[in-house]
Parts: sequence; C-alpha cells; structure tokens
Amino acid sequence: MKKSIVNGILTLFILISLSISFILKESGFFRSIEPHFDGEIEVIPSPPGIEDLTIDHKTKKFYFSSVNRRDSDQRGDLFVGNIENETFEFQNLTQAFSDTQFRPHGISLLNRYGKNYLFTISHRNNQDVVDRFEISNDSLIHHYRFTDDLLISPNDLLAIDTATFYFSNDHGLKPSPERRRKDFLLDKNGFIVLYDQGKTTVVSHKMAYPNGIGISPDHKYVFVTATTEKMVYVFEKDRKSHLLEFKDKHNTQSGVDNIEVDQFGNLIIGAHPKMLKFLGHATDSTKLSPSQILKVVYLPETSYKFLQEEIYLNDGTPLSGSSVGAYYQWPDGKNDLLVGSVFESKILRLHRKL
Repeated sequence: MKKSIVNGILTLFILISLSISFILKESGFFRSIEPHFDGEIEVIPSPPGIEDLTIDHKTKKFYFSSVNRRDSDQRGDLFVGNIENETFEFQNLTQAFSDTQFRPHGISLLNRYGKNYLFTISHRNNQDVVDRFEISNDSLIHHYRFTDDLLISPNDLLAIDTATFYFSNDHGLKPSPERRRKDFLLDKNGFIVLYDQGKTTVVSHKMAYPNGIGISPDHKYVFVTATTEKMVYVFEKDRKSHLLEFKDKHNTQSGVDNIEVDQFGNLIIGAHPKMLKFLGHATDSTKLSPSQILKVVYLPETSYKFLQEEIYLNDGTPLSGSSVGAYYQWPDGKNDLLVGSVFESKILRLHRKL
C-alpha cells in the first residue's frame, strides 16, 4: 500500500477518534455522578411526560404539559395542581378540548389585562402550532391557534402579550438524515423567533439546540438555554420592538433544558448531565438518565457575571431525565422545588429549608 494512502487512512482515523472523543466529553460521558440534595425528596405519581411546568405564585397553582412521549400517536393534555396542598391532586384542564392531535410541549403563563393565559406549543401530526388558552377558574378556554412557516422545530416559548411571544426552534431543519448528521457534528442551526401580531422575525444568532426560554422579573433580559452547547445565553430585550441583543453567555457544563425564573430572578434549570444516557433513556425506559437541577444567577454589573449552584443531582433514581424545575417559597421560609421529566409518570417535590 502506498505511503500516501496509509497516511491518509491514519489521518482519517485520528480525525474520527478526535471527533468521537470530543462528543463523548461534551456529552458528559466521562463525568462522575455523586447524587446529593440537602432536604427531603417526595415522589408523586403523575400523568406521563411532565416536560414543562410553571408556577403561578399569586394563586399557588402550577400548570404542566403531559404527553406519553414514547408514543407519538397519543394526544396529551394540560393539567393544574396546587403547590400548597400536602397531597397533590391533578386536574385535567383540556379533557374537553376537541383536538385529537393535541400534544403540548413547552408552556408559558401570561397575566395581561386582568386575565391569565396559558400558551403551549403543540406537535400535531403534520404541523407544529402554538395554542393560547384563557384560564377561567379551573378550566381552560381555547382562544386562538397561531401558525407560521417559522414554526420549524419549536421546543419552548415565552409569552409577552396575547399575540406576542418568543419560541425556540431547537433545529433549523425538519427531521431528516441531514439533521441527524448535523446533530452528530454539534452543528449550530437552531434559533429564536419573535412572533408579534402576525409577523415573525428571527431574533438570535444560530445555536446548537436552543431549548428553554425565560425572562427576568423586570423584563429587561431574556434567557435561552442551548442544550448541546451547555450554554445559557443572555439577550437584552427592546421594550418596544421586542427585538433581542446578545449580551452574555455562561457555560453550565451540563445539557441544560427548560428555564423557570423564580420571583427573585434566579434561573432554575432542569438539566441532563449525561446526554448520551438521556438519549438511551428516550428509547428504553429501563435505561436510567441522571437528573439535575441548577440555579443560575445573572449579575451583569459584576466582573464574573454568573453564579451557579447545583441544587439537586441523582443517578437516574428516583426520577430519570429531568427537564424542568420550578421553585416556590413558603411563608415560613421553607422552599419547594417541583421537578418534571420528559418521559416519567411522576414528579419530584423537593423540600428544603433556607
């Protein structure tokens, strides 16, 4: 065999080995998991696939989306519970909703004009849409369905007004062999879109799997997680046009998923510290995937900009594949974290004293 051919094969082998090593490192393959939580852990049976949830701190109610995400033919529903009830009882809010293809994913709670609204992304058979519901006592009234060609691969959304919201396209392509190839290469092809009164505008740079979206209490900053980059991106929001300007980024060293911003402005983030294990868990429920909840604080006036704390970490038990955490503080100083996951039929309620 010619020396040039041998050198070419050796170079290709080295490049493939380096690529695999890089992917393994970036996915958390070599990370050791040491479970910890400073408090009590309560496991609560729930509908399947609590991928996203949010707490209304005024009413003490929390809302969540539910779909059996291992069965793409089943429809899903939106549920409500009361955070202050010792025993959770979940009420199906969309049981009477006639859409047989309703499969809610990311959700966003909005209070405007004296009313409460719940927005959700829904993955219908041949079309991704955004549905807006009005919350009326313990029921939902379907108000409007938003459609647009830029709803390519929507994951999460953030409602700003009744017809204004951001959504993340975790990919810029529909499912295809090319998309799978780009995923393998950790290609940055996802982005954030602003939907404003019927007009859509791309308002971010390209990211690798942009996922959760949250906003600061003063509505100055919008936060976006990029899962395969392990980044939290910070954008400054224009108050009139709602356009976004990139300001900062923070490497969390984990596969960050949904963001819930608590009443103090802290970012509570569900994460996948071992992303390859999460991919295995997605196809096989017996394969466990560690769950992690991070708290990230953005301090733009400081030199270090970000503080990060790992609030909770497990090895896949009692909950695998955490995707969201939401925080609630009781009047006596105790605080609770609700943890949902992409596939499991249970929620964790984590009790912790300050």
